[in-house]
This record gives sequence, C-alpha cells and structure tokens, in this order.
Amino acid sequence: MFTAKDQNGRDVVVTRGNVAFLKARRDQYTCGCCAERLILKAGEINMPHFAHLASSKCRFASEGESERHLSGKKYFLEWLILQDRQADVEVYLRDIKRQADILVDGRTVIEYQCSTVPVQELRQRTEDYHMAGLCVHWILGQDIRMLKGRYYLTAFQQAFIKQAPNLGYYLMQYLPEVNRWTVLYHITMDTTNRFYARAMTFDGRVGVSVIKKALERIKYATFYVKRDLAFGRQKQCYFYTRFKKQSGFLKDVYEQGYYLQHLPMEVGVSLPMQFRVKTPAMEWQFYLWNLFFRTLGVGDSFGMASVLPIFEKQVVRMPLIWDEDREGLCLAYLQFLCKQGILRTNAADSYTMMRQMTELVNEEARFLDV
Repeated sequence: MFTAKDQNGRDVVVTRGNVAFLKARRDQYTCGCCAERLILKAGEINMPHFAHLASSKCRFASEGESERHLSGKKYFLEWLILQDRQADVEVYLRDIKRQADILVDGRTVIEYQCSTVPVQELRQRTEDYHMAGLCVHWILGQDIRMLKGRYYLTAFQQAFIKQAPNLGYYLMQYLPEVNRWTVLYHITMDTTNRFYARAMTFDGRVGVSVIKKALERIKYATFYVKRDLAFGRQKQCYFYTRFKKQSGFLKDVYEQGYYLQHLPMEVGVSLPMQFRVKTPAMEWQFYLWNLFFRTLGVGDSFGMASVLPIFEKQVVRMPLIWDEDREGLCLAYLQFLCKQGILRTNAADSYTMMRQMTELVNEEARFLDV
C-alpha cells in the first residue's frame, strides 16, 4: 500500500521522490484502516510502499499486493491527476469498511484487480460502493492468453465482461509493464472458455476523452460463428457417455424414454451468450423442450412469461460482478428457434408454434453412435 498515517494523523503517500525524506523523518506510520504499525519498504528494485507486519490481522494486509498491482495504482493516480481530476489512492471508506484503490472526484471508484479471488467478493464490494452512492469501474490486471485467433478467458476473467449498446460484450484491461490499455469488444463465445473478439489498444499516456471518443465510434456487430449442429451433437454424445454417465441429466433423459442421440437437433445449440451460465446448453434446452415446447401444438401461442420460469429453474448462472438482463440467453434461444422455422414472432414478446421439434429416427442418428 502507498498510503499511511503519520504520528499526527495526517495521510502520507510514499513515492520514489519522497522516500528518502520519509525515511529521514524516522516517523512511525500506521494503517488508516486498522491503526496497526506499518513498515516503509523501499529497495532498489521494487516500488516503495508501506507493509503490515507478518503477524497483522488487518483484512487489507491479508490480501497482499503484487508489483503489478502497486504499479497499476500508481499509474491510475498519476494518469488522472495529469488530466486535472481529483484522485486519491487507497481511500478507506469507514461507512462501508472498504478501501478503494482510487477515488476519483469523490464519487467514482476505480478498482484494479490483478489476483484471482472469489467473484462474490468483487460483487459484494461493488454493492457496498453503490450503497455509499459511488460509481465503480473494475479494470482487469491479468494477462489474457490468445491462440489461433481466439482469446482464452478464465471463469474469473469472464466475470469482468459487461454489456454496452455499441460494444456488445466487452472488458477492459490495463498492463503497467507495457503501459497499455486493451479493450476487448464484440466478445462472442466459440467454446466454453474460448472467445472471438475485436481488440482496441491505447497507449497509457492518452487521456480518458481520447478513449471515450474512440469507443463511441464503434458500431455494434457480432461475429458469425458457423455451428455444425450434427457435429456438435456428436461431440455432446461422446462427452456425456464418456464423462457423465452417472449424471442426473442423463438419468432424466433415459427415464423419460429418450436417447441422447435421438433428441431434436434444435436441442443442445451453443449460443453466443451461453458463457453466462454454468448449465450446459444440452441440459437446459432439453428441459425447455420436454417440459414446455413438446406440450404445445402447432398454432399455439405463448409469451416469454410462460417460458422464463422454466428456464430460470434449470440454469445455474455464472457469478458476475455486475447485474445484467436475466432474459437474454432465453430470448436468444427463442430467436434461434424462429430462424429454424419452429416458432414465429408475434407482437409484444409473443410467439406461435409453427412446427414441432422432431426427434431423430435411427437412420438419422446412426452417425451419432459412440
């Protein structure tokens, strides 16, 4: 941490420029959160900072800080000050017992996250900041792997993805080692943790206004990912028979008198938003078909309100930092069924069944045998 209290209770921020002065004062510095003694560390290589004693019980001491996290906070502080913004580092908010990495203009928090922690903790911190009337922006400080034109995002990194009208799904990353911002936008899922996305990079010296103007010029688009439904079903059959033979899902399928390879091809479709839930597409779409669509006749109409409760009951959602539209994935599946001629869209979120999803007969499903 960069900030401490001196013996007179005043905030002190250590930098390379004032570290010699602070050492010469021989003052005793304490933590503004727990009031425990801090040690001033300033070597030749690592960035000068204050550290708790090893025996400290302070919640902020237990989090630990990497050199990247320290460098990132230093960058955000100096970057904002150079743009005539009121910025303070490591501000302890006593009302909610939280320490903000950077507080901007007294109303906006910037949190720079480099370590992997439970997403629920980040979500709780976000809710606490909102309760205090503060806006919060999370910036990812982890490396993102790219291979063969696709980005590999861990479940933790996926929690940082947000939605915007023109950017679609996007996330923001900053790496102090290269002093570079990266915005991944139009993020579209390929498989479980592999994504297509467009990237826009900015030198760390550019201002907020430059980044905002560049992002505002982007027009919404999505990647077209060609899906071979038959090949996808073949892989799903192999996966479940090889690794999930004892799953409750397969038990339900067989108890209902079905075989996995005979289910309609419109069941188990991987949608671009599938990464927002843990439940595989094969499973929640099977229950929607079996519990709802199979009970409808051609010409029957229904509304989103009839489908959504079944969808919500069957899916387990991925943990996210921010709330987002809970109907998006279900709506995307209904739109897919419309393109397949199964449904027809009516006015006011209403749909009409145009034809039934049909099970595959033995000859059609033979290629799926594993």
